Amino acid sequence: MSRKKDLAKNTAILTFGKICTQCISFLLLPLYTALLDTAEYGSFDLLVTYGTLLLPLVNWQFDQGIFRFLLECRNDHEKQKGLFSTIFAANTVQSVIYAIVLTIITILIHFEFGPFLIVYVVLQVYTALLLQFARGLGNNKVYAIASFISASSTVVFNVVTLVIFVMGLSGLFLATIASQAITITYLFLTVKAWKYLSFSCIKKSVFKTVRKYSLPLIPNNLAWWVVNVSDRTIVSYILGVAVNGIYTVANKFSNVFIQFYNIFNLSWTESVSLHFEDEDRDAFLSEMITTMYKLFSCACLGIVACMPFIFPVIINERYAEAYPQIIILMYAMMLRVIVGLYSCIYIAQKDSKKVAYTSATAAVINIAVHIALIWKIGLYAASISTLVAFGSMAVIRYIDINKTIKMKIAAPALISSLILACALAVTYYLNVMPINIIMLAVVCAYAIWMNWGFAVSAAKMGIDFVKSLRKKS
Repeated sequence: MSRKKDLAKNTAILTFGKICTQCISFLLLPLYTALLDTAEYGSFDLLVTYGTLLLPLVNWQFDQGIFRFLLECRNDHEKQKGLFSTIFAANTVQSVIYAIVLTIITILIHFEFGPFLIVYVVLQVYTALLLQFARGLGNNKVYAIASFISASSTVVFNVVTLVIFVMGLSGLFLATIASQAITITYLFLTVKAWKYLSFSCIKKSVFKTVRKYSLPLIPNNLAWWVVNVSDRTIVSYILGVAVNGIYTVANKFSNVFIQFYNIFNLSWTESVSLHFEDEDRDAFLSEMITTMYKLFSCACLGIVACMPFIFPVIINERYAEAYPQIIILMYAMMLRVIVGLYSCIYIAQKDSKKVAYTSATAAVINIAVHIALIWKIGLYAASISTLVAFGSMAVIRYIDINKTIKMKIAAPALISSLILACALAVTYYLNVMPINIIMLAVVCAYAIWMNWGFAVSAAKMGIDFVKSLRKKS
């Protein structure tokens, strides 16, 4: 039972930070769509997308490596110093080399957005390192608060730059960089990073160990980039940046959904890694993956059922073409949830090569489907290729992992959610208001039925937690 309590506690802490972050992100959406035209918003999103592509190439995914190895030395300060000092030094060298190379490229090709891309990626390197260092030490509260600070400071700076000074695209750049700088400062001071920094603790052996684990994650991360956001590059090139702005808005809703899953995945990955050798591992994993599938599939269906009511209220009519794409992208992210639930096994086994292989396969599928369809069905090719890619990856990882570990989602939950998803797709595109209301009621009833046991257990754990706080006081 302690495993579930630890998982629930960590998830609750991280959820607080992400709920604040995503709520703030949604508050900004009407601002973006009202003050920026589709081309400006599409250009900004494309640059941030390139930043996510460059990050693993610059930091070699050492942030993921430091988190994984910190799990094994939480009570050994000297090993922690060795890990942090070595990776901090490596990231610094990598950032300097990246800045020099991109500066030269910017000058040679006259790339006007080069300075933003340089600063943005370098700040992301240190943000990622400090966030994962906090997680590795078990400071999930710090991780959650940092997420909140990043989002809230972004709101403040965006209001200042977009509303007060009317700086447009330049304002978005400035606000993004300023919020990252504040987040890094908070993390550095809160985890007292200077106590873990020592030139004498930089060790070649530590560098090699982390590098061996982290390097295979680079192609994995690049593959994820292809699956997630290469669509935007293809759309921008073939259909134009204005259409990419529409596609970006369509992705906002599925991004919110997957971000909430990512909160759980942070705790899930840690829990599986810490308890991977338990005797009842397979039963525990199957129980948890079924419970989480029920919860997130119902959340996905609920968001889709609410779209006919929410979309016209918060999205400017210039972005109306985003509506048909949302349901496809939501279902794609549900498949991504399944992928994530199984991926933790590779992390627990430190089998990063398998992670890279399965992700690369999905990336190839994504590009092939997208290019094959975009000339025939336009923007739909982007969302459909994402759906196919994540579906393929889910099947591949399910088959591979179940060769050695019995970890399965219960069939009744899987089949019933699939039937309801198909019915909801029909009513979504019909978009007849009385039918939309009926379907929303059906989805709510289904969600209660599927998750009643989980809700009762969660309520009991909450009551026990409150009681324990009263006893302490």
